[in-house]
Amino acid sequence: MDHKFINPVETRYRTELANLFTEDKKLEYWLRVEAVLAKAHAKLGNIPQEAAEEIYNKANINFVKLNRVKEIDKEIHHDLMAMVKALSEQCEGSAGKYVHLGATSYDIEDTATAIQLRDALTYITKSLKNLLTALIKVIEDKKLLVCIGRT
Repeated sequence: MDHKFINPVETRYRTELANLFTEDKKLEYWLRVEAVLAKAHAKLGNIPQEAAEEIYNKANINFVKLNRVKEIDKEIHHDLMAMVKALSEQCEGSAGKYVHLGATSYDIEDTATAIQLRDALTYITKSLKNLLTALIKVIEDKKLLVCIGRT
């Protein structure tokens, strides 16, 4: 018997949901958390505002490339810290030294995962509402249809 895992979201019917769980999207979520962390540090006066702006502006996949993160990960064997290094490389001036300040890997990982799951739940909720609407229509259309039943 083949024991291959079948991923329920990797089908032609739920592409939007599956796209929330790709490596690229995971990187986007991590970067979003790092960006907001930098803004919070600046608001508290822990880092210069200019550094926070630089981190915020560079914390996206237009600057931080997944292949660079993977390249660094091969060297250091820590995917999240590879992202931190890749983001730091993109920041100009001294801003890079403030990336990930005061955070643990799981501060970023867990927060990003919570946002990812929230986004997935939003999609699932929308899909369930659409299904419910379709079922109600069928019920209303067929409410007078006589059916033979068995017990």
